[in-house]
Amino acid sequence: MGNEEKRPNILFIMSDQHRFCDTGYAGNKDVETPNLDQLSQDGACFTTAYSNCPLCVPARGSLLTAQHALRHGAAANDIPIHADATSIAHILNDAGYETAYIGKWHLGGIPRDKYITEENRLGFQYWNGCNCNHMYNQGYYDDNFNVRHKIEGYEPIAQTTLALDFLESRKNSQQPYALWLCVGTPHDPYFILPEGELEYFENKKLDLRENVDIEHMKEKPFNEASILKCYAGYYGHIRQLDLQIGRIIQWLKDNRKYEDTILVYTSDHGDMLGSHGFLNKQLWYDESARVPLLISWPKKIPPGKRMQPISLVDIAPTLLGIIGLTFNNKVDGKDLSDVVFHEAAQGQDYVYYYSYVPCHQASNREVRSWRAVTDGKYMYAEEENQNSICMYNMGNDKFQIKDIKDDASYADVKKRLKEALDVEVNKNDGYSPWETLLEKSSLMEAWNESEAYFSLLFKQYYELIKKVNCNIQKI
Repeated sequence: MGNEEKRPNILFIMSDQHRFCDTGYAGNKDVETPNLDQLSQDGACFTTAYSNCPLCVPARGSLLTAQHALRHGAAANDIPIHADATSIAHILNDAGYETAYIGKWHLGGIPRDKYITEENRLGFQYWNGCNCNHMYNQGYYDDNFNVRHKIEGYEPIAQTTLALDFLESRKNSQQPYALWLCVGTPHDPYFILPEGELEYFENKKLDLRENVDIEHMKEKPFNEASILKCYAGYYGHIRQLDLQIGRIIQWLKDNRKYEDTILVYTSDHGDMLGSHGFLNKQLWYDESARVPLLISWPKKIPPGKRMQPISLVDIAPTLLGIIGLTFNNKVDGKDLSDVVFHEAAQGQDYVYYYSYVPCHQASNREVRSWRAVTDGKYMYAEEENQNSICMYNMGNDKFQIKDIKDDASYADVKKRLKEALDVEVNKNDGYSPWETLLEKSSLMEAWNESEAYFSLLFKQYYELIKKVNCNIQKI
């Protein structure tokens, strides 16, 4: 980008727990996402985007710093990120941007309602954030001076209004801005919604994904009716999210900013919702680890699908690459801006994803710590002791039902994926027990503090959930 050319504004929208398959453009006819569908037509639509660690805190840290979880420090839920970590906001600040953050942060550690002081905001200058809240009818935000403001009504609507207020106040500014809007939905609780939203989807005939396994639920004895109700609430959150994105896009168009704004949409990870008999996340399946990713800049980025694999750790280097910038420190993510601009560009061969620390619901699973790679067509996963978990050919098995790890006809593919996995593991963490990884990274004390906090929090949380008649699993 030439020195004489004004850098574009950046608007980065991130949701929480929105899996790749639940948009209209991805083929789901039950969910209603007309604004995301249009955005997918206006820009680069990545079809194989993955969360490197499908859990809220590590994923968010990797997205902002372009580093894997052990390097940025927030290696498990509610372990705080290193305060001195370099984020994309620091690079944008140095390039003359005003950086702003609105919504869920979840990188401050415990307690979840703590104030995030300026030195812990990873360089973001304008602040209307909260550390973590999922009671969507009891929201709040803290401003730049850590004055707390109560949110009335459904939290994502209010957060979008805050974003629109920011955009309105900067519409005549000559200084470019980079605004992050991070909402907590469609993460459970699924049933805290605007009036009528849950009923709207409950009254529709919803189809469960083909890999939902009611008879072999591994975490709670859900029946089909209860899973369908969770689908209804989940889709309600997504429809409301899409409406808020529509408000923002309309403002950009009304103010003739849409063509000149880089608009990004993604999520930190997905949601199992009964697929393969599991709930929530922290799993190698696509429902948990694969996310939507849209990057629009109508003036510059050719629209169309991008089949090349990408992951959250690549997004910040790619976004910087689009505007001619780069990180000035060591990062793990790759600049894939060439793929953004050129549909046929080479890209990368694999993405690496994992779940080191068995947080919350994962602590009771048979496989508690794992690593995986995917090239977009095949995926392969191993436990921390290098026992094979599974391998799938998503080219002809998009629901990941037939495990082919022991199929001799795929031996060459397995060897290739295993070699790629070994390279990534040896580079990033080693096949070590998760406790050892935390000790080596000086994170065990923070983990123990988090666990002690949650033993009390979950007891209080479930009592609060009962009052609003919600069926919720551990966060």
